[in-house]
Amino acid sequence: MKPFYYFTLAIFIFTLASCSHYRGSFSTKSFIVSLEEVKDKYHFPNLQSFVLAESSDANQWLIIGGRTNGMHNFGGDNYEEKSFPIRNFNDTIWVYDYAQDKRYSYPVDRIKAPGSLLFKATNLQSFQDKNYLYLTGGYGENDSIPYENLFERYETYADIARIDVEGLISSIVHKASDEEVNQNIIYGYDEAARATGGELYKLDDYFYLAGGHVYKGMFSIKKDNTITPTSQEYLNSIHRFQLSESDNRLELTNYTKISDGFADDSTQFRRRDLPVTPSVYLDTHDKWEEGLAMYAGVFTSPDNKIKSVDPNGSWKWPIYIYKNGTYLIDSSFEQYANFYSAPSFVVVDSNTNTVYTTIIGGIGSENKDVFTNRISTITRTFNKNQSTYSTMAQPPIPSENFFGAEAFMVLHPKNRLEGATLDVFDITKLKRNEEIEIGVFCGGIESFVNNPGGYGKGKSQASNKIWKVKLRIN
Repeated sequence: MKPFYYFTLAIFIFTLASCSHYRGSFSTKSFIVSLEEVKDKYHFPNLQSFVLAESSDANQWLIIGGRTNGMHNFGGDNYEEKSFPIRNFNDTIWVYDYAQDKRYSYPVDRIKAPGSLLFKATNLQSFQDKNYLYLTGGYGENDSIPYENLFERYETYADIARIDVEGLISSIVHKASDEEVNQNIIYGYDEAARATGGELYKLDDYFYLAGGHVYKGMFSIKKDNTITPTSQEYLNSIHRFQLSESDNRLELTNYTKISDGFADDSTQFRRRDLPVTPSVYLDTHDKWEEGLAMYAGVFTSPDNKIKSVDPNGSWKWPIYIYKNGTYLIDSSFEQYANFYSAPSFVVVDSNTNTVYTTIIGGIGSENKDVFTNRISTITRTFNKNQSTYSTMAQPPIPSENFFGAEAFMVLHPKNRLEGATLDVFDITKLKRNEEIEIGVFCGGIESFVNNPGGYGKGKSQASNKIWKVKLRIN
């Protein structure tokens, strides 16, 4: 399939996406985001960088992939064994019953290939569309390849899976046969799905694989100062495609790339491990239209040629993606905190045409690559042919340890924007002092210091904690 690059002047896209008649005053609502640790839940597994899907009643969670250790180390002898040892890849499919604080398990090794490798991967892309969970890519270790051949043993997958969520949960809870378990999964394979560290969304009939990279091998400096071979290539684009089923296989079709088309040292799409969220904007009919937002992320090229950003650093300008395949890189807003993958949620206020995106913890504080408990709310208010920004600093996560990086957000089903297919809350009708539940976030990296440099005692670990998130109007 031949990729197609969208070349559109940003100012033209911005005008089309943002033009509207302003209704209401410029006095945007303010709110307080509060967090409280859920202390009566003990059996959520210690995991980070995993995938989670919910049952129809949201009480049972299907959990796949990720790792059981904390932040990876940096370089040094036997780096791969210290940072990504096979024992710390999650080799269990979990079902966690949130209401009863009870969990059930099923060994990944009993899943038929390619799931036996795919479901042990870390940093897969995932999206739940009603009862189906879609998975793509991820980075993993194939223990069937000799340990001496690290370049082939560690890889980024190009596999795709679609899981019947209710069916797989029921099969695991009721201890069904291996055959019955595997009947809940179908697979596909396509190079367009090969990525790790990105995010997967669906708008209308198209999937969007936003950000990520393809990493092969494992960096390691040996005792004799030799370096194991590796390769890394950023997607430098968003992969837009459709998925269909044929003969019990998934087929990827209608594949195009959304990109600025620039080289690796000049493109602003060179991003991974970033917050990617739903977003909405006002169309020409003054109605909310759904899209996506890519916030910050890492890393700029070591040979970076873009002004105002440092080589090997984080990004600061958001990229907005629209349903028609166009995009906007908005340099009118610069982000200096919460630039790593972390829990997030989006709310709108139609009285002031404002979209609020809140990012909880993770990595990035005042442009420094450190763990943070900071909670930031980015406000974007639409007014005629432009939008204006501000940032609300929320009370931090109430903990001496640091949370949020590579955690998963489970959102409450109420107070949603009418007609939206993605997870967007509507606070238009909320009055002063009204409080609503946003949801909970779970797992991720728990860091004992703001710059742990690895995992283990006194550094970091995979968390099993659950935090309840609420919003109260000021």
